[in-house]
Amino acid sequence: MLNGARSKLAALATAGMLLAGATQAYAIDLPGQPDRNQLAREGRFNELQILQSRQNRIEFQAEQQRFREQDRQIVVPQIQRPDVPMVKPSCQIQLFGNIYRRVCR
Repeated sequence: MLNGARSKLAALATAGMLLAGATQAYAIDLPGQPDRNQLAREGRFNELQILQSRQNRIEFQAEQQRFREQDRQIVVPQIQRPDVPMVKPSCQIQLFGNIYRRVCR
């Protein structure tokens, strides 16, 4: 069982290194962080996975920031409110002696 887990971790690390190699141009080396190849050689797969998770998080945040910047640059036209005619109340002025009374319906 232990050998099976190690072989899965080795396969995961190998796949991670292949993916990291494909996106090497976008990788950001953090100061004080160990080298990925050194971690893989030494069999420190947990640390390699943590480092890859951090790198993925940084790339995701940078991508989201680029998307937000693109969204800010897109000009959304303001929709004007249509000119809707309003029905005016029909008021009648009635005269009762000296009193004028307005009846609106």
